[in-house]
Amino acid sequence: MADSPADTAEDRALDALISVIQTASGPAVAEAQALLLRRLALDGDIIPSRLPPPKNITEVGGYLNMLETVGQRRSIPDVLAGALGIASASARSFAAKAAPLTFTAVDNDRPVGAASVTAPSTVLVRADLATGIIAAKAALHEFGAVLPLWSPPVTPTVSGSTDVLTVLGRRLHVLPTAALTDPATDSIVLAHNLDGLPAFAVMARPDAAAAPTATLADLDVEAAAFDAATGAPIIVQLGLTKLVGIAPILAANGWLTAAGTPPVTRSDLSWAALSSTAGLVPGVTRLRDELELLHLSDAIADSPFAQRVDQLWNGTDFVDAGS
Repeated sequence: MADSPADTAEDRALDALISVIQTASGPAVAEAQALLLRRLALDGDIIPSRLPPPKNITEVGGYLNMLETVGQRRSIPDVLAGALGIASASARSFAAKAAPLTFTAVDNDRPVGAASVTAPSTVLVRADLATGIIAAKAALHEFGAVLPLWSPPVTPTVSGSTDVLTVLGRRLHVLPTAALTDPATDSIVLAHNLDGLPAFAVMARPDAAAAPTATLADLDVEAAAFDAATGAPIIVQLGLTKLVGIAPILAANGWLTAAGTPPVTRSDLSWAALSSTAGLVPGVTRLRDELELLHLSDAIADSPFAQRVDQLWNGTDFVDAGS
C-alpha cells in the first residue's frame, strides 16, 4: 500500500530537519541535538521490546504476578514500560537531576620529613563543610603549624563504605603518616599534657621557620609512637614542648576530633578521625534527607543504607525512631 501524500510530506519534512541538524554547527544547533537525543531516549522506546503487546488487563496482571513470584519486584516498572512502548525507568534515571551538594578539592598541607611525600596535594571535602576546614588550617598556620589531611577514596560513593558519616561526606582523617614515627620531629603529635586531662589529643608542632604570628606556652607532654625496630606501641617523654591542640580550633569551625587513647596498631586510625555533625538535629534530621544531598535515589536504593533511610539522628548516630 502506497504512502498517503500527507505521510510523504511529513517524512520529507522530518528528513529535511534531520539533515539541517546533522550539517549545521554552532552552540544553538548543539543544544538542539542534545535536546532531540534526550527526547528520543526518554520519551520513546529506541529498541523494540521483545515483550508482546498485552491483549488485555489480565495479561498485564499475569506479568506482574510472575515477577512478584520470582522475586523481581524491582523489574516491574521496566516490564510495564516495555509493554507500553515507552522509555523504561532505567532509561529515565539518566534524566535525574544532580544531587544538590558535591565534593570540592581543598589544598592540603604537607608535613615535614619523609611523611611529606605521602600527603595528597588536595583532599576531597563536602562543599558546604569545606569552609570550616580551610579556616581551621589558616588558624593553625598562624602558629606555624600544619594540618595534613587524608580522605579515603570511597568518600563520594554511597556504597563504598559502611560508615554513615563517610558516605555523608562528614568524615576526614588527619594524615596518619604525619604522626607516631618520631614525636620529637613529627608535624602531628598524639600527645598527653601531663598538667592537664589524662586523655591523649592530636596536636600540631609549630615550625619556627614558618614565622608564626601567634605564640604558644611550653607544655609538659608525653607522646604516643611506634617503635621503629619492633613496631610496638610506645610512650615517649617529650618534656617541655611547644604544641598547639587542633581540637579547639577544629571545633570552632564545625569539626570534631576523636582521639582519646593511643592506637595499638598502625592500622587503627580511630585516633586520626575527624567528623562534622554541623546541621544534624537530634530527633529531626532523617538519614534519607542527608543521603539525598550527595547521592541519587537509585544509588541509595542499591546501597547498604537502603533499609535505614527513615532513621533519625540521635546525636551520635542514625537510629530507628524511638530507639
